[in-house]
Amino acid sequence: FTMQMTKTAESERNARGSAVSLFYLLNCSQEVYIMFREYIHRLFWLILGVAVSSIGIAMMLQANVGLEPWSVLQQGMALRTGMTYGTASAIAGAAAILTAVLFGESFGFGTIINIAGCAVIIDAIQAAHLIPQMHGLVSGIAMLIGGLELLALGTWLYMKSALGSGPRDALMVALARKFGRSAGACRAVVDVLVTVIGFFLGGPVGVGTIISAVGLGPLINLNFAAVRFKPAEVHQENVAETIARITGKR
Repeated sequence: FTMQMTKTAESERNARGSAVSLFYLLNCSQEVYIMFREYIHRLFWLILGVAVSSIGIAMMLQANVGLEPWSVLQQGMALRTGMTYGTASAIAGAAAILTAVLFGESFGFGTIINIAGCAVIIDAIQAAHLIPQMHGLVSGIAMLIGGLELLALGTWLYMKSALGSGPRDALMVALARKFGRSAGACRAVVDVLVTVIGFFLGGPVGVGTIISAVGLGPLINLNFAAVRFKPAEVHQENVAETIARITGKR
C-alpha cells in the first residue's frame, strides 16, 4: 500500500512537472511567434522604405538639373572610376557608418539593409531605364521635387521600422555628439564638403543641388508632421540589441 501511494505521488509530481513544462513551452512559443510577427512587420516597412527612397533617388538622377549633395559625391565617384552609382552609394554609406562607429555611434541591421538595398535597387532601375531622363528645366525640376518627396516618404517608412537609422543620419548624430553642435549644423557642413568633393570628381551640380540642399530637410519634417511621426521618440534598435532580443538574452 505504501509503495502504491509513493508511486501515485510520484506520478502526480511528474504530471504537474509535465504540465508546467508544457505551459512554459507554449508560453515561449507564443512569445517567439509574437516577436517573429513583429520583426516581419518591421522588415516590411524597412524594405518598403528602402525601395521608395531608391525610386526617389533614381528620379533625382534622371531629373538632370543637379543632384543633392551626397548624390553629387556618389555620381562623381561613379563617373571618375567607372563603377555604378549604386556601388558608389554603398561605398559612401559604408564610409559614413564607419566614421559614425569610430565616433561612438551604433547602427542596426536596418542600416546595413539600407546601404545594400538602395545600391541594388537604384542600379536595377538605372540598368532597366525605367525612368526617362529629363531635358528641360521645368520638367527636370518637377521630377527632382517628386524624387525628393519619395525620398522623404521613404525616410519615414524605414525610420518607422526602428531597425537602425540610415548611415548618413547616424553620421550626423555622431558628429553632433562629438563636437557639441546641432545635427543641422553638422549636416550643413558635411553637405558642403561632399558637394565640393563631388564637384571636383565630376558630379553634376546645378539648381537641383540648391533646391535639394534647402528643401529636403523641411520636406522630411513636413512629411513627419503629416503622419504625426516623431523620430526623437523612436528608439532605433542596434545590432547588439536585435541579437540579444532574438536569442532571449535581453
